[in-house]
Amino acid sequence: MPLVDKNVYIWVFFFNPEKMNRKQWLLIIIFSLCLQGINVEAQTLELREICHFDYRTDYTSIADRNKDDLFPKGSTIGFVHFYRGISLLRQRLYRESILDFKSALTDTTVSRSLCNLYLGIAFMQLNLPDSILIMYSKAMNVPIPELKKPEFWDNTPYIKENTFGAYLMGTNNAMHHSADTILIEALFNYATKDQTFFDAFVNYGCYAYNMMRYGKAIGLLLKARELNQEDDGVLLLCMGYIYRLVGDNTQSIKSYDLLLSRDFDHAAAYNNRGCVYAYLEKYNRAISDLGKAIAKEERLIEAYWNRGIIFLKIEKFDRAIEDFSTAIQLQPGLGDAYYYRGFAKKANGDLSGSVADFTKALQLKKK
Repeated sequence: MPLVDKNVYIWVFFFNPEKMNRKQWLLIIIFSLCLQGINVEAQTLELREICHFDYRTDYTSIADRNKDDLFPKGSTIGFVHFYRGISLLRQRLYRESILDFKSALTDTTVSRSLCNLYLGIAFMQLNLPDSILIMYSKAMNVPIPELKKPEFWDNTPYIKENTFGAYLMGTNNAMHHSADTILIEALFNYATKDQTFFDAFVNYGCYAYNMMRYGKAIGLLLKARELNQEDDGVLLLCMGYIYRLVGDNTQSIKSYDLLLSRDFDHAAAYNNRGCVYAYLEKYNRAISDLGKAIAKEERLIEAYWNRGIIFLKIEKFDRAIEDFSTAIQLQPGLGDAYYYRGFAKKANGDLSGSVADFTKALQLKKK
């Protein structure tokens, strides 16, 4: 008896092609590809939300929010260096700003804690993490090994000026020494003892989110919003995403609703809210929101991707092909877009087109 590929047996034994609808064809494709060794994880129809929430960049915002430089407190040489340093920092001329802040520190009338804070921001932007430790070791007159001990921060009496150092060191460790979780926690806990320190709550919330401690992250971001609701678009976007992760779709949608009530052109908010509606199987609302996201930002790949996934799920294969094709035009190396477009083409009877797309997806995944 000649050898026959096992997939041929499966196709002949289980299926009669003349009696199958499009949904059955799609299930067959998935089943067949799984047997051929393609990762089952790849079969998941994954929506792509957008969350611009990252302590690696957000810490610079503290310089932009501090309005002290608009109201000079002195006219000594030290103050001239200090305010010029802030201007240089905002222009991303970090090395030049460092020289000015160091000069300002020699003037006893200038705030040492603010100089050190801005110095730390410049050091972070230049990726000089050790410089932050050295600076605060001198400023606090504490050896560097002590600053690296969680118990030091747990037992140190609260002094507001020290919260800047704890905040910068916590962010620095979260960026460069993420395994030091106990120390990072101690540093952020100390920084947030200042109940007015907006940025400390934001970055602590981001750290909690990255550690998948979503309930903790929500509490910290809610506190941050209490402190500043004038510029909380990023917080609302991220809170909507985190609420969805913990299964609170109602609060997720409310966060996006509030954001869109303030910024009607926020494409990422429409994209993310569309994803929530898709998870709730409210596909018409999801498609509407994703269409608005595309109208606001025509090159938003995630929106085309998400709408393509939904069209594939509700068996509007022509529309799915259009959206995945646009995503591919915008990002030719997007292998998964070829992969899912291949399913849509197969369901539409375009066998050669589906083979070409699956082949392209395999080529891109091997790179």
